[in-house]
Amino acid sequence: MTPTPRSQSPTTSSHRPRNPLNSAQSIAVAISRFSVPRTAAGDIEARFVRRPRLVDKHQGFLGCEVLKTGSDPVTFVLITRWESRAKLKAYLQSADFRSVHAGADEGADFRIYDLVAR
Repeated sequence: MTPTPRSQSPTTSSHRPRNPLNSAQSIAVAISRFSVPRTAAGDIEARFVRRPRLVDKHQGFLGCEVLKTGSDPVTFVLITRWESRAKLKAYLQSADFRSVHAGADEGADFRIYDLVAR
């Protein structure tokens, strides 16, 4: 049996569905950063662990990470990745976003970045 030449292989990149995580093209990354006293950090961390995950169902959502420092005050960094700025913007204007942020202290530094390389 003769191997199929690479150019005719059904697994070449031209036949694979586009996976946005394999490409930096158009991925938007939203980063929120805020600090709290060490005494409040445990409660904040627990809220993130049991978050309602409303964002997870939104079109274009690729993932979320929450980071923290060990210093006092404790700084939390929330990172979400999106297929595009337009899909992130749609989430930011959604009822789910308003619900999750209702009553929250909005003192976070929030910025949106475009992924340029992996």
